[in-house]
Formats: sequence, structure tokens, C-alpha cells
Amino acid sequence: MNYIIKNPQQLGPLIKALRKEKGVTQASAGSQAHLNQNAVSLIESDPGSSSVQRLFNLMHALDIEFVIRKREL
Repeated sequence: MNYIIKNPQQLGPLIKALRKEKGVTQASAGSQAHLNQNAVSLIESDPGSSSVQRLFNLMHALDIEFVIRKREL
């Protein structure tokens, strides 16, 4: 399924939902992404304050990816 994200505030809850859907804890996801549990919590609650690298590390650990396309007007 594809999800349209238009701002960072929408990204955190989606990452959290996808993590929970996989049955993965924040600590486990963080371990796979070389992040601590607090960093995963911060990404889920305020992704705009996290580095792009940390975000991509977590997304890789959860087997999710960004798809960039032109916005449909």
C-alpha cells in the first residue's frame, strides 16, 4: 500500500503504525537501525527533528522506503 505524506507530522505516526504492524518494538527496530530506543521514539513523535540518515536507517530496518513523485494537482 502507498501512503501520501505531505509533512513531517504525518510521517511519525505512519512509521509507528508500520513498526507495530510488523510486531517490532522500538528497541528492536532501533537495534537493527543502530539507534537506541529513545531515537526511535523521537523519530515517531517528531520526525522533523531527526536527521535524514537516522530516518533512513530506521526505514531500512522496517523494510519500508520513500517513493518520490511529482504531486498530482
